[in-house]
Amino acid sequence: MPTDALVSSHQQGINMLASPLLDSSTITKSTSFAFAVSTASTANRSFIAAHRPSITGLKSCKEGPSDKIDPRVIYKGRQRGCDRFKIVSAYGRRVEERVLEEEVPQMVESWPSFRTFPGQAYPLGVSELENGVNFAIFSQHATGVTLCLSLPEREEHDKLDGGMVELTLDPHVNKTGDIWHICIEDLPRDDVLYGYRVDGPRGWHQGHRFDRSIILIDPYAKLIEGRRVFGDSSNKMAKFFGTYDFSSLLFNWGDNYKLPNIPEKDLIIYEMNVRAFTADESSGMDPSIRGSYLGIIEKDTHPVSVLRLSGFSDDICACYRIAIAWDGTMIPHLLELGINAVELLPVFEFDEFEFQRRPNPRDHMMNTWGYSTINFFAPMSRYASAGRGPANASREFKEMVKALHGAGIEVILDVVYNHTNEADDDNPYTISFRGIDNKVYYMVDPNNNGRLLNFSGCGNTLNCNHPVVMELILDSLRHWVVDYHVDGFRFDLASVLCRGTDGSPLNAPPLIRAIAKDTVLSRCKIIAEPWDCGGLYLVGKFPNWDRWAEWNGKYRDDIRKFIKGDDGMKGSFATRVAGSADLYKVNNRKPYHSINFVIAHDGFTLYDLVSYNSKHNDANGEGGNDGCNDNFSWNCGAEGTGILMYKTIRLVLSETSDADVKALRFRQMKNFHMALMISQRDVYAAEEVSAADHAAERAWDPQQELRERKGGGVCGRSASSAAAAVGEAGFLDEGEMERSDLAAAAEKVSRLEREGTPMMLMGDEYGHTRYGNNNSYGHDTSLNNFQWGQLEARKSGHFRFFSEMIKFRRSRRAFGRENFIGMSEVTWHEDQWDNPESKFLAFTLHDKDGGDIYLAFNAHDYNVKTAMPSPPQNRRWFRVVDTNLKSPDDFVPQGVPDIGKTYNIAPFSSILLEAKT
Repeated sequence: MPTDALVSSHQQGINMLASPLLDSSTITKSTSFAFAVSTASTANRSFIAAHRPSITGLKSCKEGPSDKIDPRVIYKGRQRGCDRFKIVSAYGRRVEERVLEEEVPQMVESWPSFRTFPGQAYPLGVSELENGVNFAIFSQHATGVTLCLSLPEREEHDKLDGGMVELTLDPHVNKTGDIWHICIEDLPRDDVLYGYRVDGPRGWHQGHRFDRSIILIDPYAKLIEGRRVFGDSSNKMAKFFGTYDFSSLLFNWGDNYKLPNIPEKDLIIYEMNVRAFTADESSGMDPSIRGSYLGIIEKDTHPVSVLRLSGFSDDICACYRIAIAWDGTMIPHLLELGINAVELLPVFEFDEFEFQRRPNPRDHMMNTWGYSTINFFAPMSRYASAGRGPANASREFKEMVKALHGAGIEVILDVVYNHTNEADDDNPYTISFRGIDNKVYYMVDPNNNGRLLNFSGCGNTLNCNHPVVMELILDSLRHWVVDYHVDGFRFDLASVLCRGTDGSPLNAPPLIRAIAKDTVLSRCKIIAEPWDCGGLYLVGKFPNWDRWAEWNGKYRDDIRKFIKGDDGMKGSFATRVAGSADLYKVNNRKPYHSINFVIAHDGFTLYDLVSYNSKHNDANGEGGNDGCNDNFSWNCGAEGTGILMYKTIRLVLSETSDADVKALRFRQMKNFHMALMISQRDVYAAEEVSAADHAAERAWDPQQELRERKGGGVCGRSASSAAAAVGEAGFLDEGEMERSDLAAAAEKVSRLEREGTPMMLMGDEYGHTRYGNNNSYGHDTSLNNFQWGQLEARKSGHFRFFSEMIKFRRSRRAFGRENFIGMSEVTWHEDQWDNPESKFLAFTLHDKDGGDIYLAFNAHDYNVKTAMPSPPQNRRWFRVVDTNLKSPDDFVPQGVPDIGKTYNIAPFSSILLEAKT
């Protein structure tokens, strides 16, 4: 393959890695390696081994490195009527442990083999070349690298009954710069497991953690194989390996497919967990689909008739009708609620059994949130339906994105680039980065014996602004945009990404700038969680380059404090609902750079926020020491929401029988939701969508981007042959016309009714409780799972208010501003700004067409009788919202007329009036 065919848009990254492309002469050299495992085909096995590969012990990581590697023995066995070579594995043990005893086998004198070539240094990971499959891995400090392979004919996907082939790479032949590489001819195009043994300096104080007894995952592996079923306790100690499936890249997105391309200012975000959304039996789904990517798009709970009765327009109902006719998805639930973006908790490969590797206070829990990444390129394989494995997980993830995009819903990923699951130096779990080049991938403290720095609170901190790690992160982000078509990213503990290689804060972090300026990522929403566990709090100060939005933690705290009646919070509350100009009216930033939220996955749910004064985290096993103590919550007069049993121990108080307390809780939830929905946004009308906007939507072709990145055709083919392969595979969907209609209807709806930048948590639309647990990351139970029965029970009340409030927000220009609210656009009906005991706030948002909106919030524990301002000329006030009233009177879309000159606002309640003719 000529050199110029390998050049891609990532040449800068190649230079950064000091790994120039190999010229064609280096690729023509070949070496024959004898394989100790047979393959599915013998047609191409014409080469006899020149020498045998290194055959050493296979080891799974335990607490630390082992000084002894037990030898393997090879024997010839007969299976399924044919000869097959097997490697008997004796797992690496410490010197004091007994090696597994095996029957003395018959030695094999010769092995079949494949031809190998030196390979090429780029791209990293596994790639398909004309002359074979190329493997490339970075390690600056390694002194030796061995590629380990297991072929598809192994007994089961998660058992290495056939052993692993081990090919020791020659640093004089298989290394360019800091990249180790090899190309193997005639390897299968899918289902090959692979990993690496990496050897190097043992200097712990220098930051090295090499241990060649462990088979390590390739950081650039696009798929990860491990256990197939989420929570399968019979296989909790399963090992993880990289794998590949070149055919899975050939996914048909459809001729009429296009990205929703919703501007940031128009987003309304729904934070959700893929598994928890449909894992509960109440979802009514087949067990094989529950908790999967497909589960998100195969939940149907809202027929068109229900939507029409709820007051939705014919356009929206038409959109829903098409959605239901198409594939019976849950999309109508999101659209009825008013959502146009889902923010998925981590979907990169993680190990749900990570807490059970060793005895510890958390060893009863299962990681269900996923903030403990194994690999940054592979979708979580156990989110595939029916345990179908990593390749199907990839396909089903794309099906999920395609369906959501077809309904005009964007997909934002919660990504964790601040740490990995390899833990700390006291309890290491070496599985990838740590054993490949710890000193490069992690921040280490040279003043503390080379120990890991911990700004993530999880034992290690990724060395994000090291050139190699930075390119890894950028490649990962591009991969999810180009291959999976995601629309944006929320960066967990993003302040870590603002630290230098020594952990010190940077004024202009290279990674943050690179993400903001990257061409491939230019279409993406990029959202920072602007703090970390090392105290770097950057709310309102996060480096942004006019691109980065932020989770506004000050909005959350100030809204909570005012609504529950804290003294001295009126001014801060007014600032937050007006767009947080004190934080974001700098450096050309806009109101939509503030992601406003009251509730997120961390902390209390909305129902628990109004039901608990303190956290109740006993079920987590850490004596209540985990989770945030500053919740700014109020139980409304009685602690607790119900009885939660854990190991026969009653952990929280029983539900109060006080009707007044219950009513106050639901009233407070409505107050929080209304405050969120009326907070400042930026908006434009349908007629303001320009032709340039539409042209820009068509300007970015993800498939073209894919071809450019790979330096040629898709998967090593030409574009035309790839398209032909798609056709031959029968990927074109019989429902393509219906999909097109759905997309058109959804686009029409999104053009007419644009939203701003609030974010809400899955389950708050019906009042989900975690029984006071504000850190429920380790519970694969109803504590986290969406309760569909409760949704139906509260559909006409709590859910209705949430949905109607969102619809009202998106349809009123008074809530939309091109910039921060000016003095002429709002009237504050207030003369007690300096009184810390004043907990009543009223103001009018003015509309140029006379459709003014009057809002008042009473956080006192007594009634407030307030004078109504005069409405605009020839108009009168209509009451739309009074959170003190029961459904359906709490929200009347058309409004209730004849509001007098005064209004008596109940304790802990809010009202919204609209000026109409």
